[in-house]
Amino acid sequence: MTEQHTTIETPRVHDGSTPWRGEIVIDCHLHERPDGRSLIDHLDGAGVTSALVLAIGDFQEDFARLTMSAPGRVAGWARGPYLSDLPALADDPDRDAFDMTKVISVRSRQAIRSVLTAQQRRGWRGFAETTGAVAVDGPELQRVYALAAELDVPVMMHFQEAAVPGQPDYGIKGFSRIASMLSKYPETRFICHAPDFWGGIDARYTDGGTYLTGPVPAGGLSDRLLGDYPNMYGDLGAPSALLQLTRDPEFTVGFLDRHQDKLMFGSDCSCTDGKGTPPQSAPQTATRPTLTETEEIAFDAEMARAMQAAMAKLGGLAGKCIARELLTVAWESTTRDVFRKVASENAIRVYGL
Repeated sequence: MTEQHTTIETPRVHDGSTPWRGEIVIDCHLHERPDGRSLIDHLDGAGVTSALVLAIGDFQEDFARLTMSAPGRVAGWARGPYLSDLPALADDPDRDAFDMTKVISVRSRQAIRSVLTAQQRRGWRGFAETTGAVAVDGPELQRVYALAAELDVPVMMHFQEAAVPGQPDYGIKGFSRIASMLSKYPETRFICHAPDFWGGIDARYTDGGTYLTGPVPAGGLSDRLLGDYPNMYGDLGAPSALLQLTRDPEFTVGFLDRHQDKLMFGSDCSCTDGKGTPPQSAPQTATRPTLTETEEIAFDAEMARAMQAAMAKLGGLAGKCIARELLTVAWESTTRDVFRKVASENAIRVYGL
């Protein structure tokens, strides 16, 4: 890459109005929070109809409870695969194992399919968010791609070559090589997200690079792949999407129109109320405390929100609701028909909501 910037210009601040109120809006990237009420508070504040919750733990009971207490507000839940260093599964000895639930250890492929099929009946809608410092074309993820095709669910992936100082190295590596996987697993729906995917709208960007600013030159890898591969989609969420979609409004109008059937709104927002109020600081500790399973999920949820807030601050977005900002960009850059696809229709189709 010939040009890099270490600072990001702050995008235009949304004025707090909600012109999309009355439209169906599904946030397909809202991470699990310590309690159901805080999920609903964020939806209400941002003017969002419902959410696909990205769970940290087993969300089946929570989903059933929220379906009763807040009908229509949680469209389903998803959970990424827990990549394991356990020995290879007996029926697939040339692949590294993965343990989807931290409960299934070394069992057959059929046993894993049976558990996940049962979870589908209780609201599970795919592998999201899929993270881990592993290669996009490595054996761990290829097993996930194959299983996702069998179960007819998508894989939503966090592509981030470079780790952020002070945060775990959790990004999938090698986004620029994803085309080979798109071809190898044509029945798998790949939903791409995070810095390397959104940086890749610019033809000058390379994996792990720093975001560019200003006009977007044509020919970016992400732009081309969305057009070339019917099984590739984009998660319109997080500071990574917002920062790139606000740098060149003319490009954004064309990009959203070109890929109107491929992009899905998802906030990946850390604010507490859908209005930009930041979460309380998570406990800073180098060692995970001894916790019950319920306490561990709540601890992980708070730590995840702290990481989200830190990323927003790095992008000059502290104090803003990423959901509101992204919906404003989509509303102002599209026709109503295109907005409806991005805000809900594509998510319903791709995730099977």
